[in-house]
Amino acid sequence: MTFGAALRQAREGMGLSVQDVALRTKIRGDYLRALEDGHLTALPERTFARSYLNRYARELGLDPQPLLADFDRVMPTPVSRGPVPPVSRRTPPARRRLPVGLLVGLALLVVAGGAGYLVSQRTQGAPAVSGAATGEPAPAAATRTVRLTVKVTPPGARVYLDNRDLGAAPILAFPADARAQAELRVELAGREPLRQTVDVSRSRDLRVTLKPKGTPSVLSDAAQAQPRPAAAAPSGSAPAAAAPDKAGAAATPPAQTGVKVTYSGPSWTRVTDGNGRIVFEGTPAAGTVKTFPKGITIRTGNAAAVKVSVDGAPGQPLGQSGQVVTRTF
Repeated sequence: MTFGAALRQAREGMGLSVQDVALRTKIRGDYLRALEDGHLTALPERTFARSYLNRYARELGLDPQPLLADFDRVMPTPVSRGPVPPVSRRTPPARRRLPVGLLVGLALLVVAGGAGYLVSQRTQGAPAVSGAATGEPAPAAATRTVRLTVKVTPPGARVYLDNRDLGAAPILAFPADARAQAELRVELAGREPLRQTVDVSRSRDLRVTLKPKGTPSVLSDAAQAQPRPAAAAPSGSAPAAAAPDKAGAAATPPAQTGVKVTYSGPSWTRVTDGNGRIVFEGTPAAGTVKTFPKGITIRTGNAAAVKVSVDGAPGQPLGQSGQVVTRTF
């Protein structure tokens, strides 16, 4: 990917226009478009163009070094040959002849040096030429870019990565430098903030549930939340008893009476009986099915992921994605 394409993809991924970036960086919009389109003739002189590219990349959260290297490849530094000395019209002076003895001594020194070098090569072996031996710096390793997606329930929370404001959730495919540890912070008024160290050495699809004040908020990975297929039981063997789910409640077989709750995705849920006592609270994974007696009240933080069926009727979602709903059945 060229430096211009990388800039455009990062800007569009953050939902910013060229004018938005121009206001932030104080760089003319036509220069930003010329950098994205690779129109080098529309840019100012090379020093200023590299400075604009560096500032643009940092504003988008990109590592500027790979982009500057690509820029230098297509717009190399002109080589200055210095002023050409004027041609003298005078007759050059006669060359001096060195003494014969000095010439012979110089020749012997050259022969002795070459012989010593050959002997050292045969006894020690020719070492590999490295950047340290030649005095040239080793090339810097390019920084990998990963994509970070953060979806929050309820929506609208502010998301920060290492104190960098990524914007309001949901954050979709945000480009970030790959690293083993980064601090994720999610905040929303009236909710318990989440602050947790996450691994962003690879692209991540994270889900955050911000609980009411006083209750710890929850971070999960969408890839790990997908249900695993159950292993087939051997032929002729009795089916194994259902294992308890992550919330600690045993799976209940489907019933024709009562209230059946089916989860198509992770959603925080609290179920209370007619006396207001909590009979279940947790965030079941996708594919979980629970059954309760009638007369319960269900409160959930992601209504679209929760389907409710009463007395065997077809299940209906409680509401829209990310909507907090409370209903009694």
